[in-house]
Amino acid sequence: MTFENVLVTGAAGLLGRYVTAAIADCARVSGLDIASPPEGHGLAAFHTAGIENAAAVRAAVAGQNAVIHAAARPNIWSGRGDEIIHTNVTGTWNVLAAAEDAGVKRVILTSSDSVVGYTVLSGAMVPPTYLPVDAAHPTSPTDAYALSKKLTEEMGRAFVARGKLEIVVLRPVYVLYPEFECEVVARSKDPAGYKGPAAGGRQPAGGGPMWHYVDPRDLARAFRLALLAEKPGFGPYVITGPNTLAPEPTIERLARLTDRRVPVRRPDIYEADPFAPLYDRSAARENLGFEAKHDLRRRLVEGKP
Repeated sequence: MTFENVLVTGAAGLLGRYVTAAIADCARVSGLDIASPPEGHGLAAFHTAGIENAAAVRAAVAGQNAVIHAAARPNIWSGRGDEIIHTNVTGTWNVLAAAEDAGVKRVILTSSDSVVGYTVLSGAMVPPTYLPVDAAHPTSPTDAYALSKKLTEEMGRAFVARGKLEIVVLRPVYVLYPEFECEVVARSKDPAGYKGPAAGGRQPAGGGPMWHYVDPRDLARAFRLALLAEKPGFGPYVITGPNTLAPEPTIERLARLTDRRVPVRRPDIYEADPFAPLYDRSAARENLGFEAKHDLRRRLVEGKP
């Protein structure tokens, strides 16, 4: 499907810059962000405002045919719990309400694999009940960030039920930007002793206990595919790399960390690649045509070109 005018929220951020570049050739792209746009951004218009500002969001959404909502406090460390909830939940409401009122056709929401509950909050993580984790798997968010993304998904469902918006939800795992790769390399060299940031990175290596990742180029392409698909469906679609960065095979590592064996419904996946992610990638492949192209495990962990 073709959308002439597309707004990207968070357009000046790390993710937003990849997304605007990925869709630049298929739409007239505008941006909204609390930060100033990068020099030479090439956007059709740019609105400097936060997503908490309902009036500014409405002004930015006016005249758009689709919205990619990438603006957010991006992780559990990005503020106090109340700040994360306020920005991510109120901001998403503002975007969806403005889109509905403006007659926008499609909104793509950015959720997170953290909604499943097994990501970063030590001592409160809820292990998966089966593998691979698919869209039907129960969600158990236990921190403010994860909860904000769960509420984002529920708001999306509510607006779909109202009958005016088409909504697609992507659940990316840890986005491994080039700026963070040095920390991943440091962690892979000393998995047990690593305490980051230890190699000059802006933050410690992430990806939760299983060390999931997705290359930002792959994630940006997933947004493009969700934008262009004729009938993408709601999802949610987990967007992940082809494997993890962990030193142990996935099933073995999960059993060690949780002290129990989780039922595996598709053992063939882990027989084909013992380091395959916890998450089912088939829905994104079948409905969006998405398959990750960048194997960062090979380059950063195994040291192969």
